Amino acid sequence: MRKCAVWIIILCCYVFLKSEEKEVANNDPGFVPIKEKVSVFIIKNSDSVIYRTVNIAIGEVFVLEFPADISLDENPTIGDAGLLKIEVETEPLKMKIWGLIFPEMNEESMYGLSSNVQFKINSGQTFIFNLVLSPAANSSNRIIFSYPEWENSQKEINKQLETLRKELDEKFRKKSLELEKESEKLMVRFMAQSFSEFFQCSSYSARKEESLVFLRSDRICKIGKDGVIAVNFSIKNRSRQRFHVENVKIYSLKGGKVELDNAVYHLDRYSMQFDEIVSGALAFKLKDEDYSTEYIIEVVESAGKKRKIDVKVSF
Repeated sequence: MRKCAVWIIILCCYVFLKSEEKEVANNDPGFVPIKEKVSVFIIKNSDSVIYRTVNIAIGEVFVLEFPADISLDENPTIGDAGLLKIEVETEPLKMKIWGLIFPEMNEESMYGLSSNVQFKINSGQTFIFNLVLSPAANSSNRIIFSYPEWENSQKEINKQLETLRKELDEKFRKKSLELEKESEKLMVRFMAQSFSEFFQCSSYSARKEESLVFLRSDRICKIGKDGVIAVNFSIKNRSRQRFHVENVKIYSLKGGKVELDNAVYHLDRYSMQFDEIVSGALAFKLKDEDYSTEYIIEVVESAGKKRKIDVKVSF
């Protein structure tokens, strides 16, 4: 009983103070009441601080909905966090607000209590809402904000950005074509220079088989005095299962088996059915310490039996 009496006294004092606040808020000419269940509010560039009084129901969500490209400049500030709970969604901005009930109090005893909520949006306007707990019949559910001036300016900005994006894409495309042509010229020039300096190829017949998959190579070339070594190879699948290539590696046999990490390879296809043959090539830039007359080509299967097939090639 004493506990109930204390709560009643606290509630009476709270209701009195809140009634005083409500009276001040309602008498303030800046606070404009919103009475519709769903209200459409037009924001203007000339707006600085927007005051509104809104009735909200306990157990029902009250939503503030903003147009695209509007965001919060700061988190909402609640006058009394015991009365309200707020959740914020972005893109587009949406604020969901619920009225709360004090412990050991019933819903009817909460009617008339209010709390201010303040927030600022990125277009510069500050909103101050006086949210009053009310019966559902007298409450609002949603305010939909419209901002024609902002939306029109954003459309213009987006249009300009899209134009700029297209211009940059076109410049990038032209620059890429120029670089591609220039790199092709450099490659041809390099090959011509290398051939003029030195050119040596060796022909042979090297073959290795692993579970009906064959790896062959018949030519290795050195181009340029300190240039590139290129090796051709082919893979033939005589297995009934499809063979998938995960990687192709080459090892130098100078001073032991050492993988060449600067090698690149090309394959017409990375997967082959029964009785298919795929041609490929490996190439790498020579380093003085890496030069060798003997190499091992290794093909690694990506699935199935995970086979590794290697064949030795040499000048």
